[in-house]
Amino acid sequence: MKKIIFKILGISIGIILILFLAWFVFLAFYPQLFMDYDPDHDKFDERIRSEIVQRIDNYVEQNKRLPKSLSEIGFEQQPGMYKYRGHFVLLIKCTDLNYVLEYWDHAAKLWQYVLEDKKWYDYACMEFEPPINLDTIRCINKVYYSPRENMQLVFDSLRINDNVTSILDYDIEETPDSIAYVRCYTSDTLNMEGWVTYRANSRPFYVREFDEWKYYDRKGNCYRKFWNYKENGKLIYETN
Repeated sequence: MKKIIFKILGISIGIILILFLAWFVFLAFYPQLFMDYDPDHDKFDERIRSEIVQRIDNYVEQNKRLPKSLSEIGFEQQPGMYKYRGHFVLLIKCTDLNYVLEYWDHAAKLWQYVLEDKKWYDYACMEFEPPINLDTIRCINKVYYSPRENMQLVFDSLRINDNVTSILDYDIEETPDSIAYVRCYTSDTLNMEGWVTYRANSRPFYVREFDEWKYYDRKGNCYRKFWNYKENGKLIYETN
């Protein structure tokens, strides 16, 4: 009996050691699989910044123009800017082919890339006039990022999705099985409304907004935003 018990313990310990070794190998060679693991934030940020510049420069080389929207190169749209691999990015067009990039690192520190210098600066070396729709962006942000614990989502016009693709971060494009028109309420107050893609088995959670959305402040003022998406493989967007 003791031999059986020791045998079982030996097998169990062996399995644990094998699993631990496998975990160690994945951690060593594929750290990107572990979202919270990053031994050197600075090097990671540097690599991401280089990737962003390379993507934009490759696009310019192929199309002889800057992207009208960063959705064209697969960045995820946010209320006021875009996101690439979890970091916020803003493209500022100076001329037809000249640009400045703004990037917020893991510590929310602003970096600027100036194409003319082909260099990243860890401070705002250039200042720009705020966009003419800055107040609209602020109001949309306030509604979009408001607490959602007590928000009620009402789905309407539910239908099967066969042609709308959502553009997500990390180069992911997804075509969920359903779309619907959603209205978001807090108590009886309408906060925002518009079209979403969603998975039928995960409602009321949705994957992504698309097409035109409306956002309402506490005074009832309405602010409009267009969320870019793909339809039958073609990018549907509004310019930044």
